[in-house]
Amino acid sequence: MSRAGVCTIGVAIVFLIVEIAHAQEASKMKETKTPIDTSGMTTGEFGQIVTKARAMEDAKSCGQRKWGESTPFSLEQLAGGKVKRIRVVRAETYKISPAPKPEEVRATVEKMWSRKFGWMACQIEWDEGALWSIEAELEFEDGKKGVLITDGWHVALQDHDGHNWFVR
Repeated sequence: MSRAGVCTIGVAIVFLIVEIAHAQEASKMKETKTPIDTSGMTTGEFGQIVTKARAMEDAKSCGQRKWGESTPFSLEQLAGGKVKRIRVVRAETYKISPAPKPEEVRATVEKMWSRKFGWMACQIEWDEGALWSIEAELEFEDGKKGVLITDGWHVALQDHDGHNWFVR
């Protein structure tokens, strides 16, 4: 066999090993994702979720900041405990829009849960309005419950210790 042939086989083996390693890593990542359950989700017109988000803000129940302004964090980290399941309770829409489908809601919650944020506060500190449209319950491994409310950009989160956070 020629030297070029041996090199080609060697390169192919290296690529195969890299592909196997990536597949194994992807498999591990899928196993560790927090399950998002939309099976009991109700839908309705806009209004109920925004009332809950306002109540969270009015409670002024803030914990100590866990990260500096320049340190990115995920909602999973901010939650402060191991979340075993995210159960979507309600998704709302405006009269002119169709009710959101469970797979759309799941994708939005998954996107927000895995996203990195760089800012948190005890109350809403942004100027634009938030169209709170998804409410979910965080079920912690120890039996405690928290809340996640989002519109796909802004997030209101009640953590493991009952503290309310607002992030975007």
